[in-house]
Amino acid sequence: MENYKKTLQNKLKSQAIMLCCLSAVFTVGQQGYLSKFYPHGNFGDFFRGFHIGIFIGLAMCLIISTVRTGAILKDEKQLKADYIKNTDERNLKISELTGYRLYKSLIMPIIVATIIAGYLSSTVFFTLLAVSLFIGIVTLTKWIYYNKIT
Repeated sequence: MENYKKTLQNKLKSQAIMLCCLSAVFTVGQQGYLSKFYPHGNFGDFFRGFHIGIFIGLAMCLIISTVRTGAILKDEKQLKADYIKNTDERNLKISELTGYRLYKSLIMPIIVATIIAGYLSSTVFFTLLAVSLFIGIVTLTKWIYYNKIT
């Protein structure tokens, strides 16, 4: 149980670092330091809105996950329940069948590449955005399917 507790503490630290970095990049972008890199025209307006939306979405996910992890670490009962949930054979098999580990390792780099591509090419931006949505929808669909049949 102590190893799991240390794992959660490391997760909490990494989430806090990611939130700080995300906030710093967003703040720099909103202060106008990156304005010369923004695309022009209608795509530029769309991309600015996308930039704000993706920041808000990722920040909310990180904040919720950080608060949840902190609450689990404070309560021994919740810690034990979360440990059982994460080591349950059924949940591990569903994660294996859906490719959830692959999803977790691919989605963040693809989103970061999507944001970077927005500064360079609208075609690449929309292609990477479509890829990230496709991967998310397929993973979610497989997760729903395997949860219903097992």
